[in-house]
Amino acid sequence: MRFSLTAAVAGLSLLAAACNQTPAEPAKPEEAKPVAADPAFDQALTFNCEGGGKVDAVFNQDDGGILVRFDGGQGKLLKPVAPGPEMSDMRFSEGDTSIAYAMGETMTYESGGAKKTCSFAVTDLPAPTVAGVKHALTVADAGKAFEVKVGEKVSIALVGVPTAGYVWGASKPPAWVKASDGPGGATSSAQRLPGFAGGSHWEVVIVEAVAAGEGEITLAQRRPWEDAAEPDAETFKFKLKAS
Repeated sequence: MRFSLTAAVAGLSLLAAACNQTPAEPAKPEEAKPVAADPAFDQALTFNCEGGGKVDAVFNQDDGGILVRFDGGQGKLLKPVAPGPEMSDMRFSEGDTSIAYAMGETMTYESGGAKKTCSFAVTDLPAPTVAGVKHALTVADAGKAFEVKVGEKVSIALVGVPTAGYVWGASKPPAWVKASDGPGGATSSAQRLPGFAGGSHWEVVIVEAVAAGEGEITLAQRRPWEDAAEPDAETFKFKLKAS
């Protein structure tokens, strides 16, 4: 009887110890690692598809093909399909994936037996940037005053129509500044579509202070070959002080 009582007490002690133990924390799920951006799609055009999903496309590959991916997945290079007598669109294919682009704003994407009609998503493109400038001006800065040290530069990004011959440039700049052309680029992603022509473009003018001075800087939009007596199509002015 004494043995049974001792065993019972020991059992209760073990049970109490087990109840007092802190339960183990459940294992934390591993955090999903962010997907690295693919630089091959930095200039991609996006088409939103009916029923969900999107196609990113980069036209004009080295062999005339198109690089595509669906919903940010693995990129795939499609080869151009030779046009037939009744084909009015551009077609590309590789394996079970194909694209028919109607030279407008829609494409038909087919992969793995599933077919989707996708519409181009037009987006505005930012102005090109210039490294190392003290101030980066836009049309919103017209009439404002800025200060720089000698040797520093100011960039001015404006929208022009170079396809019609109109370009931005410094108009009679003072001797203490030097003006030069900077980078240019499209203002809309639609301008990257095959067959697109014309449209407005970003133009950047760089003004460098080569000596101390203060005054108004004028940029003018005009056709370079026209007579100087012709009025400027548009002007942009700002005040600059260099010390």
